[in-house]
Amino acid sequence: MSVGHALHNLGDGLIPIRSQSYELSRAFVDQETGQRAYLLTGNPIALELFESGTATVNRLVPQLRREIAGAPYADNLQTIFAEMLAAAAVWKGRAADPQIAALRTGSVSRAQLDQMVMDAKTLFDPLRGRFRALNVQLDTLITQEIDHIRSVLRTANNSQWVALVILAASIIGCIVVVQRMLTHPVSRLVRSVRAVADGDYDQPIGRGGPREFAEISAAVDDMRNRLRELARFDSVTGLVNRAETMARLDAALNETGSRLGVLYCDIDHFKQINDTWGHAVGDAVLSTIAARMRECVHLDDTVGRIGGDEILILLPGVNSTEDAIAVGERIRALAAEPIHQFGLTINTTLSIGATSSAPGEASAAVTARADAAMYQAKQAGRNAVAGLDANVGVGTSTPNGHN
Repeated sequence: MSVGHALHNLGDGLIPIRSQSYELSRAFVDQETGQRAYLLTGNPIALELFESGTATVNRLVPQLRREIAGAPYADNLQTIFAEMLAAAAVWKGRAADPQIAALRTGSVSRAQLDQMVMDAKTLFDPLRGRFRALNVQLDTLITQEIDHIRSVLRTANNSQWVALVILAASIIGCIVVVQRMLTHPVSRLVRSVRAVADGDYDQPIGRGGPREFAEISAAVDDMRNRLRELARFDSVTGLVNRAETMARLDAALNETGSRLGVLYCDIDHFKQINDTWGHAVGDAVLSTIAARMRECVHLDDTVGRIGGDEILILLPGVNSTEDAIAVGERIRALAAEPIHQFGLTINTTLSIGATSSAPGEASAAVTARADAAMYQAKQAGRNAVAGLDANVGVGTSTPNGHN
């Protein structure tokens, strides 16, 4: 095989196919990440990543099928590609699509969700193995073509050495052009990506340069936006994290003339759960309790994890401590139901402090009062809701309904 033929195989066949195959692999991973995040958190934002991945898969599959059909060693590549598409159809048809549809109906229990996550992972692993196999095979073929070119050049005659000099001159010219068109923009992009990786999610991402580079920059910018969104959420429970919760509390208290109900929740004996069964079970308990809390409040209410086993709930539609106690009692009763995880039956309870804000009150004062009410609930024997108003004493709601 001549050097020209090998270069043609690389430049017009294997390298473009490898680039598209890598993009397709990322699209499958985006689909699985978005689907799994939606199952774990119930947050519709996660489906944006799933739908973006689906659109990319639908665009790339026909292109890759045509490219592979005309590529060297097409038979072997077509076999792996067909196996990959079959695995993708099984995962999407038996796991992703029906699980997303089921969760949208709102009729899926926590135990069913846990099983769905395991089933989806089991079906996605063969797909992951197939697209990795395709990429490995393409890398092998590219390496073989490059080795062939090197072998021919080592044994080339004088005329071929002249051609090599011409090629070297062309490469030098290309390097100058690449430095001007790609290297400098890539360096800027690398600096921006490093800033995002260090936590600067507001770092602007320039989208200039050639079309391919602009597409990479746009993808990095989309990643930055997703990271900025994910930075607001707790990875274990799917709830908003402490920083986001306190920001929402400050915003709600700054609204003129409005009052806010606040619940300060603490899982009773949570350290004993971790010490007895381990942190995996503890995380499962936290996730289950968080899901049950969301069932008891409205969509515009905030449920945020502010500490290890402490959860703060903001109720903008609740204007009195008595009403906040009523919401807290519903949460306490649902949280006390047995939790079934990892073959275990775990009984846990909540101590909840309830209060409502006064006009112009600072967030530190409101949270301190709710925290104090929570400790009143613990002193009352735990598994209780205690209310503490700005101008009134403490009232406690127990499972037996006594104050």
